[in-house]
Amino acid sequence: MILQRFSFSSIDLRGRMMLASVVLLAITMLSPSATLPRRVFDWFFVLDITQSMNVRDYTLNGKSISRLEFSKKAMREALRELPCGSTVALGMFTERSTQNIVRPLEVCAHFSALDQTIAHMDWRMAWAADSFITHGVLSGIAQTAKLGSNMHLAFFTDGHQAPPSNPDYLPKFEGKPGEVGGMLVGTGQEALSRIPKLDEHDNIIGYWELEEVMRFATFGMFTSKSVHEMEKDMEVEEEDGLNRRNASHGRNPAEDTQANLSGLNEKALRQLADTTGLQYKRLESPYGFARDITSSGMATWRSGKTDLRPWFALPALLLILAYFMPPGFFDFVQQHLRLKKR
Repeated sequence: MILQRFSFSSIDLRGRMMLASVVLLAITMLSPSATLPRRVFDWFFVLDITQSMNVRDYTLNGKSISRLEFSKKAMREALRELPCGSTVALGMFTERSTQNIVRPLEVCAHFSALDQTIAHMDWRMAWAADSFITHGVLSGIAQTAKLGSNMHLAFFTDGHQAPPSNPDYLPKFEGKPGEVGGMLVGTGQEALSRIPKLDEHDNIIGYWELEEVMRFATFGMFTSKSVHEMEKDMEVEEEDGLNRRNASHGRNPAEDTQANLSGLNEKALRQLADTTGLQYKRLESPYGFARDITSSGMATWRSGKTDLRPWFALPALLLILAYFMPPGFFDFVQQHLRLKKR
């Protein structure tokens, strides 16, 4: 009898809202989803972990912060801005190569894993002390192409070259400019700063002196000479007894006397970006990078599983809040509805 007498029209406005919210919450609990086309982004974040990235020439919240930590902050902020369905791979650069340490992962399902991996990237993970930027960027481009046709490269570096290189021996880019999209992200300030030495707690315990760093290129990086040129060098002896045959680079070339200092080498990075077809962006705030990588030019349209729970949970929440409005509010609404019907 009770069920027979029950009708939806007999429920007042507040009751209808509560009933609707219960239905919406029940649907939410079923985890509804749908396959929909949406704009997503695919990125390979590569972080330079050489020691020049420990220079603290950024300021964040009134405190000095290293290029390495500032870059990590930008990467973690970018993760929060990427829409679900986007993928991120992670890599590190030191010496001549870029190593992929995390394969592309969907940012929403694997947010915590990606975020914590970035947080724990450290300069101590470097497998060599050298920093050949051109080699690293070209290696990063090659790695990016292997990760997917829509993958973009974001390479964080200050452009610091150690030891100095000879342009005649730099690798040549043999790919098609722009075929792999992305950007070189310049970190740090252009003003030269001392490169710090850090203890196990990342406290500065000193700075690298000129005598402690490599001021000259390693084997195979300076211009090779013919036998005739070497014989001529044997005939030339400097005032202090230095024979050019034994040190063909001379004594303390001017361009190498600041090898223990580091600043953003923006000129070299821009030139490298032009050669490879990458964009160049200077990292000035942790939030600017997120805007750059989510620009329309970096997007890819792809059908993917879309979580519909928010579309049901939000209306349910609003209905529950409305249910607890004062009774006078509902009397006013009902009177207004009656007047409209008339």
